[in-house]
Amino acid sequence: MEPRRAPVRPSPPGHPARRVTDRGSAIVETALVAPLFLLLVFGVLEVGYAWLGRTTVTNMSVSAARVGSGQADDVLADHALLRAVQGGAASLGSARITMVVVYRATGPDDRVPAACRSASVTNSTTARGCNRYVAADLLRPSTDFGCVGPPGPATKPDRFWCPTTRKTALQGAKGPPDYVGVYVEAAHDQLVGIGWPAFTFTQDTVMRIEPRTLS
Repeated sequence: MEPRRAPVRPSPPGHPARRVTDRGSAIVETALVAPLFLLLVFGVLEVGYAWLGRTTVTNMSVSAARVGSGQADDVLADHALLRAVQGGAASLGSARITMVVVYRATGPDDRVPAACRSASVTNSTTARGCNRYVAADLLRPSTDFGCVGPPGPATKPDRFWCPTTRKTALQGAKGPPDYVGVYVEAAHDQLVGIGWPAFTFTQDTVMRIEPRTLS
């Protein structure tokens, strides 16, 4: 069977006949479809990037809470905890971290107190203490921690719920062990910028401090 040929359009006398083609319509169709295709591709990239950010923030909170539980009442517990946050922020960038709050939780299902999201709160019998940190605090040296100085400054950012006052015994005056909560908040930036609104990721993790003594 012979291949089909494009029809020949009648032409005026003195002009050669021209074949009818779909080249023009194909260009128009491409112009209509290409933006939609690119929007789909960029949308997939943005969703994937957002998923990475969400996972990163979750892992930072969990890792930091685990470190806080293990460090217990060590004087530099919060410093070690913040280093865990910084180490987990590699794919996100520590500059995007809005805040990290280390707080005394009442149980495994507790969440960060509303007041602690605005400022640190001194621990007492009537108020749950918390230390609120920002991105710049992740870069502080260990001498900036330890509740009181010297060494380092006289007042330190972890003094509001000082790590050395955290309960680590199974029973008695220093028990039962406290619950340490770690709240992480980070801003999400668009990858390709297709007009989606900016938003933040948050994660709250609570773990019980590992006991160190019986009483």
